Amino acid sequence: MVNNYLKNQKILYAAALAASIIFCIAMTSMGITKYYSVLQGGENYNDFPTSGFSLIRLIINGSYLIATVTYIIWLIQKKQTSSSFLDICKYAIPFLGLALIAYPQSSDIYTYLHYGAMSLHNINPYLNSSDTFVSNLSPFLHWLQTSTYGPVSLLFFWVSALALPISPLLAVYIFKIICVLVHALNAYLIWRLLTSYENRHLITMAYLVNPMLLNEQITNAHLDVLVANTSIVLIGCIYYQRYVFAILAIWVGFLVKTLPIIWLPLVFAFLCKERRWRDLAASVLLSLLIVAVITYTFMPTVSAWRSVLNPATAGATARSFHHALNLFLNFWPNVSVETRESILSFLKYFAYLSWIVYYTGTLIKLLFRKKYSEINLVSDIGWTTLTLFLFATPWLMPWYPSILLPIAALSINSPHFVLTSLTFSLSPSLILGAGSGTTVISLVTSFVSVVPPTALLIFGRKKALF
Repeated sequence: MVNNYLKNQKILYAAALAASIIFCIAMTSMGITKYYSVLQGGENYNDFPTSGFSLIRLIINGSYLIATVTYIIWLIQKKQTSSSFLDICKYAIPFLGLALIAYPQSSDIYTYLHYGAMSLHNINPYLNSSDTFVSNLSPFLHWLQTSTYGPVSLLFFWVSALALPISPLLAVYIFKIICVLVHALNAYLIWRLLTSYENRHLITMAYLVNPMLLNEQITNAHLDVLVANTSIVLIGCIYYQRYVFAILAIWVGFLVKTLPIIWLPLVFAFLCKERRWRDLAASVLLSLLIVAVITYTFMPTVSAWRSVLNPATAGATARSFHHALNLFLNFWPNVSVETRESILSFLKYFAYLSWIVYYTGTLIKLLFRKKYSEINLVSDIGWTTLTLFLFATPWLMPWYPSILLPIAALSINSPHFVLTSLTFSLSPSLILGAGSGTTVISLVTSFVSVVPPTALLIFGRKKALF
């Protein structure tokens, strides 16, 4: 009987919608309460009011977990549908609307808007740290540093910050509207690029209503939604052999957030392998032009360029194997601070070096493998990104893996990567919060975030998910 209920699409839809409504109400209540509390001098806590158990944490995590479980059950059933993109949107609109209404848990949105306000006052956020300028969002800031986001991101921050004199809340929701529109555009681009694939409707719907994407890219308004957009454009350009535009997409992505720059050597190596010398020359000239323009306008110094590498998190850990080891060493008696820092430093650089070796091996394979197509290139872009996050990113936030999902949606011939990416995107958000604390909850959060995708990476099946 229970099995029959789980197979009923209407019941699954109703359960997911009910959980999403509860999640939206709880998030908005907590977020607005915090907003007015901070304005009155209250604590500017990072995610939840307390680091331990609380009723609001239980409600938010519980409702999110229900929504995620119903999503997974629906995905496993793989009901075949044939409909237009507008028909797909009709089912997704309630979830998109609730994600838009829900107030952000993350404080990053305030940082975005503050940098936008600095830009409005002709203050370069790559040369001046956030604490050198006072706005009505200053009490909400956690990171007092120069901007870690590129000039393309700054444009969207600037547009949203225009509403700050009216109300910071209005500015928050203007940026969230941008996020939901870009997310819908991303789903549409995926739908268009999968024209010849029979399950494109299912894949598009799975992307559009993915709980992690709704929570991290719309509810919490992380600008990874913009990086996702550039990654989809990049893959489309690769599949249609528009390689110069692919390089441009990578640079636009980099000017949103640093990550996409790691894809540049892969595409350049592919152009060399395919002997696309004109495209290669045009891409090199384009890259030099972009660097020159950005240096002249936004980032005139080395420190300004270094700013986008997020130096503030250089020694920090969260939700990663590095953080789990950090907590074990904290709990272990008679381990000095110096010893702990030495071990963590060794692990960090060993992980970096191992990933560089893996990346170099990928480049060599690309250059010397006889049969290597655009599909293989997209798959390698995905795997290098996934392994970077999983093993060589000590400060692993739950929204980082969201960039893997558009790559997975367009890598339908790589089932192992698709399943590992989907698991990696869903598992970190099962326990919401930063996950950077020193409690047992943070330790469990780290294991939940990285162990399931690592297990799939090693023992994962090769069978197609869709």
